[in-house]
Amino acid sequence: MKKIFFIVIVVALSQSTQAQPLFTYGKKSVTKTEFLKAFDKNPSPTGTNRKDALKEYLGLYINYKLKVQAAYDDKLNEQPSFINESSNFKKQLAENIINNEANIDKLIQEAFERSQKDIKVAQIFIELKAGVDVVNASKQIQKAYNALKQGKDFTEAVKEFSNDESTIETNGDLGYITSFTLPYEFENEIYALKQGEFSAPYKSSLGYHIFKNVEERKAIGKRKVAQILLAVPNDATDNMKQNLATLADSIYTLATTSGVSFETLVEQFSNDRATIGNQGIIPEVGIGQFDTDFEQQIFSLQQKGDISKPFLTKYGWHIVKLLNIMPISTDNTDPIVLNALKQQVERTGRLAIARKTLVNKWMSLCKFKEEPIDEKEFMSFTDSAATDGSLTGFQKIKPTTILFSFAKQKITADEWAKFVRAIKQSGNTMGKLHTMVLLKEYQKIRCNEYYQEHIEDFYPSVKEQSKEFDEANLLFGAMDKHVWSKANEDTVGLKKYYDSHKEKYQWQSGITAIVVTSTSKQTASALVDSFKIGINNWRTIVSNYGANVLVDSSRFENNQLPITQSVVNEIGFISDIEKNNNDDSYTFIYITAIHSTPETRSFEDARGLTINDYQQVLEQKWLDALKKKYPVKVNQGVWSTVK
Repeated sequence: MKKIFFIVIVVALSQSTQAQPLFTYGKKSVTKTEFLKAFDKNPSPTGTNRKDALKEYLGLYINYKLKVQAAYDDKLNEQPSFINESSNFKKQLAENIINNEANIDKLIQEAFERSQKDIKVAQIFIELKAGVDVVNASKQIQKAYNALKQGKDFTEAVKEFSNDESTIETNGDLGYITSFTLPYEFENEIYALKQGEFSAPYKSSLGYHIFKNVEERKAIGKRKVAQILLAVPNDATDNMKQNLATLADSIYTLATTSGVSFETLVEQFSNDRATIGNQGIIPEVGIGQFDTDFEQQIFSLQQKGDISKPFLTKYGWHIVKLLNIMPISTDNTDPIVLNALKQQVERTGRLAIARKTLVNKWMSLCKFKEEPIDEKEFMSFTDSAATDGSLTGFQKIKPTTILFSFAKQKITADEWAKFVRAIKQSGNTMGKLHTMVLLKEYQKIRCNEYYQEHIEDFYPSVKEQSKEFDEANLLFGAMDKHVWSKANEDTVGLKKYYDSHKEKYQWQSGITAIVVTSTSKQTASALVDSFKIGINNWRTIVSNYGANVLVDSSRFENNQLPITQSVVNEIGFISDIEKNNNDDSYTFIYITAIHSTPETRSFEDARGLTINDYQQVLEQKWLDALKKKYPVKVNQGVWSTVK
């Protein structure tokens, strides 16, 4: 029992020291836990004694907190740029969290798996166009489904039940599709089918569908092609059509037998305005992006450089050249592939669909509460808000009436009125919803906003990360104001510091040289020849080459030369032309002076070094002033327990 009591006391004391201030600065304090957390995020070099590292870091962390406090004193946290950056960072954190909640990784993996095969799809489609009765359309699609289950041929069912002309014309054939070809809702229906199976009736915003998985194949990827298009005008006569067909055959013969480049033929004959300026190249062709006939012609080409025979589509005569074959990656760990899929998942709306399903969970987390309202008067209030904007004259609904609330926010009828007006004026399809249905959508929208704005209430780590980000920005702002910019702007103080310490700023032995850098080795060689003749007018010589040549004359210490080769310390020496490692430029130097002994740098030559030293002086003076304003006291009892 005594042992247990002793352990309890030790644990309690340990927790107490964690919560006690390790140090204070003015009325502010920092706990042992906060300090150690910050220290552990900045690991010391291997082999460093931890206690020594902790002691050194304590001084740095005290200075850090003082500087951040100075930033708050200067109200840097109230500057628009700070507020904007802080808000954007928090939004990004919230986006990442919500994406994880929506299981974006699962969506990416799903898209990858679906991209591995192409599915040939057919559909029965009853479009809900003007004049079509929804009830009758629903009955028709159910009849079609029952007929299919009883063995009716799918093509025959298309002809009997579909009311969409384009669907009937193609016998319901949609061609091959793959991941991202169709809207996500359609894709989900189709990829749930085995080869030969058809789906149950599915209602979309367009109408009723029954999809069939006609056949599957291994994904054939994408193609890069160029084309020559001879567009056939809508009012073309038979004679004109025949002339264009003959011309297409002639161009094909030229392209395949005469040696004339395809690009030249594009320029001479193609009248496709979208591609003629780009050598006939069209965007990468994937499954389901173009008419089935056009797509089949492209994917029938087997080898790079293959040219198709002329073929006719509703746009005209096409002659296509295969430029590249891009197979689908089968590596589901390839970061480039996964990142491309991630962008498509985000861009195509399937992530938004997944996120939308999270709102019901968020409603509970955010403590959503709907207030009772008089529905009839609320609808009148809404109609008035949407038309003339008048919000008066109602007994039970006023602009200040609370419609619903979350834990830390109340939403009023006035806010609802502004939303309704904006929706109606924008022509958004939501504006056609029944008022009470639209209210439900508005509640979800505001819940989404509230959850993101208060994300730290649900994920404490966000608050910590945001604080770290904000303090880093404040530190930068404070340092710039009190040290960096001040050192640059205080010319008098800088010169005075240089005069008092000029013995520190010495040129070691070295050279003065003209440094010439060119984007072309040939140009550099030509300049070397010119310099050998004479350098009296070297600036004029170099200026003739424009932006292709950069030149400067500077002094260099022997261990800081702008080239890696050895040089001969004599005036007039020209180095070999040397290719730079960072780019494809070339450099040589011409020595104009030799400096055999150390010399004191001029103020201008030493300016950069002086600024660096002067900044340290200003920083120390600033810290001394801060420590007077906010006296620092280290709790030695707590410090002794820091390990």
